[in-house]
Amino acid sequence: MYVSVCDDLFVQIFERLPPKSIIRFRSLSKYWRSRLLSPEFLHLHRLRSFKNPPKVIIRHIIGGEKHDRDIYTLHSRDQLPLDPDSGFVGIPGVEFPYYIYSLRSSVIGSCNGIICLHNNTSITLWNFSFRRKLIVPRHPPLKLDSVNLKLGFGFDPIANDYNIVAITYNNNAFMYSLKTDSWSAIPPPSARISNTYNVKTVVSACFFNGILHWAGKGNITACEGWTNFILTFNLSSHVFGYIWLPEYRVIEQVTAINGCLAVVYSAYDPFMKKSYSWIQVMKEYGNIESWSIVFKLEKIYRMTVFQPMINGDILATHGLWSRVYNTRTKFTKSLEFGPGCCKVEMQTYVESLELADNKRATNCGKTVYSWKK
Repeated sequence: MYVSVCDDLFVQIFERLPPKSIIRFRSLSKYWRSRLLSPEFLHLHRLRSFKNPPKVIIRHIIGGEKHDRDIYTLHSRDQLPLDPDSGFVGIPGVEFPYYIYSLRSSVIGSCNGIICLHNNTSITLWNFSFRRKLIVPRHPPLKLDSVNLKLGFGFDPIANDYNIVAITYNNNAFMYSLKTDSWSAIPPPSARISNTYNVKTVVSACFFNGILHWAGKGNITACEGWTNFILTFNLSSHVFGYIWLPEYRVIEQVTAINGCLAVVYSAYDPFMKKSYSWIQVMKEYGNIESWSIVFKLEKIYRMTVFQPMINGDILATHGLWSRVYNTRTKFTKSLEFGPGCCKVEMQTYVESLELADNKRATNCGKTVYSWKK
């Protein structure tokens, strides 16, 4: 017996599918291609994606004879490369075509399935899930290779728009809108912000609660000396702000852990000749009295932390090493990467359909299997 199913029910089914499946179903007809690329469907699918457990995307830069290769792999929490015998559990890589200067490029951030990449000459937005990229137009007043450039990438739910915010060394500020595909000048922060411990070409922001967060140091008023703080920018109100930090230490990173804003510190004790790294979280956002130390490691300096795994584990890198640390047992386990891997970056990632309806976006990325050797 033939049973008729209404289109709205089909849409509810499609909302629950991964992006690759939805892309295939667009070929059913012109009607479904239009329906599955409509702003309404993309919005509903985005909301569904938020409920899925985030994955970890690992960027591997593989040294080569002619040029370095820029390869990405996507991992669930039980598929991280913890065992040298099992390797990546059959996970293929996706190669991004940075044929030269891969080591000079960096990941600015990941939001709703879009990865923001910077390589000193351009900024690119890339959806890893179905291999679509958009090159952000150049903005002549903004020098992407300047020292102490601060970049942040995030989503404004009120304007339904993705934004890139840039703060230059001389404290000029600009914002890019994906919706209009253009840059505009915005009022800069009230104080010039410097990096916390050394000179970098780019300092990226942590996007949390709709707000960008950069680690910095400076003097907010003429009466105060230089101190560490977090510079914030609200993507909806377009207002800069500051979050005071409890102590003056070297800040390595601002991140988010278990739904809380977190800061990673490093210190070296010259008398004891020991290095330390520890993590503080702001248990109540905006309340500086709620900072609390949740994790401390000895003999580890300049650690970078990523989304926590299961059972109290923390995924982190320091130096050339990437490890998983258990906050309760203090047990550590190294991640095993392929030979020739000279740089590793990690981000949390949620698969999505973003950029699917953007006419300026182009196909980008090829699947590779034997990239480890």
